[in-house]
Amino acid sequence: MISPVLIMNTFLLILLLACCAGSLSAQSRIYLSVKAASSAVLPCDWRNKTQSPGERPHIEWRTMSETVFERLGGEQYEGEGYERRVDVPEDKLLSGDCSLMLKDVRLTDAGPYESYLLQKQTKRSLNSKRVFIQGVELSVEDASEETAAAQSVEEFSLVKLSASSGAGMIHSLSAIIMFIILANILFCII
Repeated sequence: MISPVLIMNTFLLILLLACCAGSLSAQSRIYLSVKAASSAVLPCDWRNKTQSPGERPHIEWRTMSETVFERLGGEQYEGEGYERRVDVPEDKLLSGDCSLMLKDVRLTDAGPYESYLLQKQTKRSLNSKRVFIQGVELSVEDASEETAAAQSVEEFSLVKLSASSGAGMIHSLSAIIMFIILANILFCII
């Protein structure tokens, strides 16, 4: 017969693992803050994603509601409102760097961006599979230079603190999981 304590501990373990997985996926997003009217580079590297040998990379940058930029070889698409302000240079793209260059940043550019590698499903298919590469959260400041510099130092400290607290949370979750496993072993022996 299965012990009620074993069932409860197993349930807690599953719950903790689900929480841990959620916190890890949230940490893959990059937070970038720039001043209005400046330029920004939203980082991206597709080299660790699957790509058929000899196939030119097809990259797409999106917001939640629209395509911002798309490149396949020499062909490119610039989304509405992003014309002549966005680019992923072809030479860099071929070497694996799919970072989006955004010029003349506007306050309305703030928000989440995601990059994807588009891959054909089969040789004759027109459908493409979208492979997620990177998420970037862009915030745009409209402040004087002195205020912006002070905020940058503050934000860097917060980002550093949140990254270290995330590592501490994962370490704490590992300790809790180990405790639950040991408790299960102990209850099974008794």
